[in-house]
Amino acid sequence: MASSKLSKRSLVLPFELVEEILYRIPHGSLVRFKSICKQWYSLFNDKRFIYKHLDLSREQFIQLAHHNESVNLFNLETQAPSRFQGTPEISRMIHCDGLLLCQCIEGDTSKLVIWNPVLRRFYWIEPSRHFERYSIVYGFGYDNVSRENYKIMRFNVMKNSGLEIYECKSKLWRSVDASLDSCVKLWSPHYQSLSMNGNMYWIAHRKKGNLETEIFVQSFDFTAETFKDIGCGVPFETECTSLCRASTLVLSSFGGDRLSLLHQHKRENIELWTTNKVTDEVVCWSKYLNVTGPDLPILHYAPYYNFPTYFIDHKTSTIIAWCGEFNATKNYIDVIIYEISDGEIKKQVVEAAGHGLGYSCHNLCYVYVPSLVRLPE
Repeated sequence: MASSKLSKRSLVLPFELVEEILYRIPHGSLVRFKSICKQWYSLFNDKRFIYKHLDLSREQFIQLAHHNESVNLFNLETQAPSRFQGTPEISRMIHCDGLLLCQCIEGDTSKLVIWNPVLRRFYWIEPSRHFERYSIVYGFGYDNVSRENYKIMRFNVMKNSGLEIYECKSKLWRSVDASLDSCVKLWSPHYQSLSMNGNMYWIAHRKKGNLETEIFVQSFDFTAETFKDIGCGVPFETECTSLCRASTLVLSSFGGDRLSLLHQHKRENIELWTTNKVTDEVVCWSKYLNVTGPDLPILHYAPYYNFPTYFIDHKTSTIIAWCGEFNATKNYIDVIIYEISDGEIKKQVVEAAGHGLGYSCHNLCYVYVPSLVRLPE
């Protein structure tokens, strides 16, 4: 009898070890486990656990499909909030810490909402008094002094003026004296934006002379609340005109604190470049992967195609790329996921995720990291 009791006691793991195991459990399971005991419920609401679990989580794709009615996380199917369904159109998203800043369009009205698909909660943002629907670029990040102090920035990219910041803690918009250099233009900022480590990044270009144009990475620092040039031009020669018409250039993150850049010109090789940490004094590129061959996928932009996006699988050093591809036999746009490595390319058609030619479709597939981060209260 005594040995039986001792055996049962020996099966009880130290809570520190249980916590380490829980860090590796998927978010969807953690949500279901909340009701198991008070200790777990308290742990899953602890900010330290939430952010460490987030930092250990892996990237994946999130795609809004079928007129906003469902969201495909490619390993989790969930319903979009009911107020997303039907008439309002989500025209773009920005991801930060498992939270999605969504711009919803309904007629001439534009609304902002922060949404956590894992927790199935959303938070509508009170619109700015200086409302403008068109030519507005948004950013989503946080103040490094307090990671949970999430901020939204917006400005008119055509006028290069009127920058405003919304703080989730104060729930107020305020004007900020910051603007881009007059010679700087963001390249496709509505669909080519990256939030990483609390700051925003875009591909940009500026004129250096009558004919010469420099392509570089422009950032917005949410702590200093100002635009910054991180001193990081693209690591290859290109003209802005050819870049827009014949090349693919996609910005993403690498390791959470470094930038990555995917480049393909026409049907040529696919290059992947990465930087050192963006917080280093000098930021520079190094080539991470160069894929050549006769049967390379074409990751270009084209009418009615979705903008391509990607992330890097750190374990296999593989590019996981998502894009639309025209299927001539069906007059249809297939959604393709490619696994691109130095020696092999795998192609997977995502069933029921494509659409007919002429269907109005924005880039609604993004790199996403699910999280338990709670919305502002």
